[in-house]
Amino acid sequence: MRLYIKANSIKILKNLPTLLPNANAKTAYLLDKQSPLEYKNNLASASVLEEQKEKLFFSDKSLASLVKGIYFGNSSCEHLLATIADIVEAQQLCREKHYNFVFVFPPISHFKTQEATFILTHLAKEPQCEVVVNDIGTLHLALAHPTLKPILGLGFTKVIKNAFVDNITPTDLSSTQFSNQQALAKHCEFELSEVRGFYKAIGVGRFAIENTDLSVEFLGTAPKMLCDFYYPYISLANSKACDIAGLFEDQRGYFVQEECPKYCNYLSLEFEHNNILGLHQRYNTINKSKISLELSSLISKGNKNRLVWEVFL
Repeated sequence: MRLYIKANSIKILKNLPTLLPNANAKTAYLLDKQSPLEYKNNLASASVLEEQKEKLFFSDKSLASLVKGIYFGNSSCEHLLATIADIVEAQQLCREKHYNFVFVFPPISHFKTQEATFILTHLAKEPQCEVVVNDIGTLHLALAHPTLKPILGLGFTKVIKNAFVDNITPTDLSSTQFSNQQALAKHCEFELSEVRGFYKAIGVGRFAIENTDLSVEFLGTAPKMLCDFYYPYISLANSKACDIAGLFEDQRGYFVQEECPKYCNYLSLEFEHNNILGLHQRYNTINKSKISLELSSLISKGNKNRLVWEVFL
C-alpha cells in the first residue's frame, strides 16, 4: 500500500519536516508524561509504522521518503474549510515535494455550499484531482466536474458505536447488547456488492475506514473498491465537542454565532480520567487513539490502497 499524510491545516503541511521523526530515532525515549497526547501519538504511531514499513509499504526506506501524497483539509467542520489561498499554497508545496495532492471536505451544509462550489471549480482545473467528500451533497457537487475523482470519506462508513467497544466484554452487557455492539464495530454497508456497484457506476472507486476490527473480506470480491485506511485515530463525535459554531437555532434557521472564532485551531483537550485515557478533543471532534496496528493483508497487499497517517501539530 501507499503512505499518505493527513494534514488538517496549512500550518501542519508547512511543518511536516519537524513532525516526521528520523527513521532511526528511538522515539520511546522522547515520550514523557508531560508531553501532549497528540505529540506522543505522532511519535508512537511513527514507531509502529517504522517497525512495519516493509510489510506495509514493501520498502526499508525512511518514513519521510515513503510519503506519496497529502490529504489536505479538515474533515470534521465546515467552519474550518480551507480557503482558496491555503489550497493554492498547499498545492504548490506538494508540487515542490512531488507529493500527490488530495483535498478533503468536511460535511457541508447549505450555509457553505457556495464556498464548496468555488473550491471544486478551482480543483477541477487540475486533471484527475482527487477530492474526499463526507456527505452525499458534496459528492453530487463533485460529480458535476468530470475532471475530479471523488473519494468517499469516513462520513460514509461511520456507525454509532460505543467509544470503548474494543474493551467491552459479555459481562458488561446483555448478550443481545453485546452482539449488537460487536456487529456495529465489525461491519459496514460496503460489504454489500450492491452498494459497491452503485458507487462504482457513478465513478467512485475508493472509500475510507478506520483502525477498528472491521470485517474486510469483501475487499477481495467484485465489484472491487480501493481502500483508504486512516491511522492512528478513531473519530467518535463530530460537532458535539463544539459549543460555539455548533449551536444552531432550529426555529429561526441560523447559527447563534455567525462568525466562528475557530478557537479549536489553537486548543486541544486531553481526557485524563483513568477510564477514558486515549481520548482527546481536537477541532470539533473527539478522537480515540489506537496505536496498535494489525492490518489485514487484503488491505496492505493492495498496491493502490493507502494508509492515511494523521499527524497533529
